[in-house]
Amino acid sequence: MKRNENKKIIGLILENIFTDFSKELIQSVADILPEYKNFRLVILAGKYDGLEVVTDKQRQDYLTIYNSVFQLDSICNFDGLIIHLGSMTPEKKRRIQTSHFENTKNIPRVFIASNMEGETIVNYDNESGIREAVNYLVNINEFSRFCMLGGRDDNIDACARKNIFIRCLKEKQITFSDRNYQKTDMSDQCEAEAEKLLEHNPDAQAIFCVNDSVAKSLYSAMRKRNLTPGKDILVFGFDNTHLSGEMIPSLSSIGADNCSLGKKALEVLLHKMNGEETNSVLIPTRLYGRESFHYEMYDYTELEMMNVTPAFIERMFDDCFYRYHNSYISRENVNLKRLFYEFISRMLFAMKRRYMSIESFHEIQRMIDKFFEKGAMEYTDAAKLLNSVARLQGSINIHQKSIAANVMINRLFLRIKDKAICALAEQKTKETTLRLEQIRNAQEFLITGMMPPDSEEENTDRLLRSLGKLGLYNGAVYLFETPVRFTAGQTKIFPETVQLRCVMKSGEVYFPPKERQACSASDIFSRNELALKCISHVAFTLFYGHFIYGILLCELTNDIYNRGDSIALQIGKAFYLNELQSRIGMNDKTKSCQK
Repeated sequence: MKRNENKKIIGLILENIFTDFSKELIQSVADILPEYKNFRLVILAGKYDGLEVVTDKQRQDYLTIYNSVFQLDSICNFDGLIIHLGSMTPEKKRRIQTSHFENTKNIPRVFIASNMEGETIVNYDNESGIREAVNYLVNINEFSRFCMLGGRDDNIDACARKNIFIRCLKEKQITFSDRNYQKTDMSDQCEAEAEKLLEHNPDAQAIFCVNDSVAKSLYSAMRKRNLTPGKDILVFGFDNTHLSGEMIPSLSSIGADNCSLGKKALEVLLHKMNGEETNSVLIPTRLYGRESFHYEMYDYTELEMMNVTPAFIERMFDDCFYRYHNSYISRENVNLKRLFYEFISRMLFAMKRRYMSIESFHEIQRMIDKFFEKGAMEYTDAAKLLNSVARLQGSINIHQKSIAANVMINRLFLRIKDKAICALAEQKTKETTLRLEQIRNAQEFLITGMMPPDSEEENTDRLLRSLGKLGLYNGAVYLFETPVRFTAGQTKIFPETVQLRCVMKSGEVYFPPKERQACSASDIFSRNELALKCISHVAFTLFYGHFIYGILLCELTNDIYNRGDSIALQIGKAFYLNELQSRIGMNDKTKSCQK
């Protein structure tokens, strides 16, 4: 068995991979990791398993088996851990401190959004962004009737945001009572709680949502009452996820100012891995204004535009494409910030000189086209970009004296808007086409699993050859010698030795020779057979019912964010049916021989 001794393996442990917050957190770590050579990121993510009271035993059993993936952090060889476990009851926290992390106490680790005593923690400075929003609403809008859709009592951020919000209002002599607050489970499935808050507060002027997912439920409740966010009630959330820009109208949200949680956590962890002393860190936050709560950090002034200073254009880019500075940009990629500077500066210089040549006009058009072809819309949301462009265009038109230059500059602004809209439309079309293709391929995979087996092993190989139909591009499948039956309270699930049955590279499935399949479970993330260019993986347990068959390790992609658990469940079910069919076939043969 080949193990890559030079690779450093960083584990990112999450309570859930499927929330918008988790996606943003993972992406911020995955984007920055390529800056550091010889690192591989592995995500171990479970699902929130509720509070102490269990009401649905079948659901609880499923979640318990699903969350068995967390045992891998104490089994496998990790060089560093980033841990975000979100909501923790006191009992859950006690178990983590006394047992679960006892096996990883010698591994450098950093916690995100936690209050674990004696640990290095990276967290939001919740207060700076909330205070900015309250100050603006009270001082500028002169609002006095505020409400909040909060979170769970076992979530430290939810409690902190509630307390800070109430304190900021109190400092402004604004009362806030229990009637103005409604607790939620912090998901996008809390419409009933949002309706209750609106019913109790028909005169509400502004509502603060503990996160962006909760705001989505509030939007639904407001639509039922013919209320429009940003018009009838100002709404703002927290975390500034991609969801905030996709909502209609787009959601104003508080988020990290200059550095994301994931990026800072990785930086601190690498310092710890180098043996350096580290301290806990608070990340400043700010309010990102959108349609649900119009708020601008600054205006595009005439003096700044006339001077055409690089700092002004860079600030404009950071405002419009605010996710770019937290992303890793390889040398092979076009520097979008530099390209933006080139065509915006030429447009501003033309305004200043009151002249633009036809050659310059066509050259700027080509740069704008290239800017959007190279993925500029990945770093912003449409409403934010279009609003910023409209503000800049409006400021230029006020001060533009040359009619000819003005016409050309406005045509260029129109091209920016058109390209942005076209880029979004193309993305939606691709997503729709991809979903239809995924449905067809999933059906093909299921058909493969339904075919009568020649033998259990041969049918397993046939299933593994079909993994590409499920959208798996790079990854690996490790199977146990025999399936493990999970029982409640089981502390050790994974065997010490597993079999690397297949490896996926660029969509092609490869089978290692039998003599190279066996390996220690501790080495599954460091095998040399894994695609070298693929540095971010996520692990899923392959199970069906109470039987666990192995581990799926796959490249982290946008598709895996959304369908990873579904793909793992399909594979687990296929293995279960394969085993069941083999047993039936063997029984039939036995009966036939007896006859």
